[in-house]
Amino acid sequence: MKLLSRTRMRWPAALAIASILWVCSAFGQPDSIAIIVNKNNPSTQMSAASVAAMYRGETLHWQGGERIKLVNRDLSTETRQLFYLQVLNAKPDQVFYRQGTPIPVQSVIERSDEAVVRFVGSIEGAIGYVSLSRLKQIDDGLVKVILVIEKP
Repeated sequence: MKLLSRTRMRWPAALAIASILWVCSAFGQPDSIAIIVNKNNPSTQMSAASVAAMYRGETLHWQGGERIKLVNRDLSTETRQLFYLQVLNAKPDQVFYRQGTPIPVQSVIERSDEAVVRFVGSIEGAIGYVSLSRLKQIDDGLVKVILVIEKP
């Protein structure tokens, strides 16, 4: 009989631990990524291959001739890690070079999704990536989403 009463006493604790683990795992999941451009950019959608060509330095100008300005997140962010893995098929610290040259592809590094949105929203030729859920919270109308990379 004592064994049964001890089991009953442990049940709420086990349930609480299981609930905490479930909630933590839900928050630990990577979010989908939104590829964003300035709202005045004529592009309405792009393929992952087109975005990859830009970040690899294979495409340097938009169709209208304006120079592409790349925006990256910090090296250690989960958003950058997922973007590099899913879109560029590379490690987040991979350095890309302009095709046929020893010149590395240049990008602006921003520390937050908010900073990426502000930069892309203020520079017409800019392209960047942010967490889709954060973009929905920030949405200031200065950028538009041209591609969503779903979480794996």
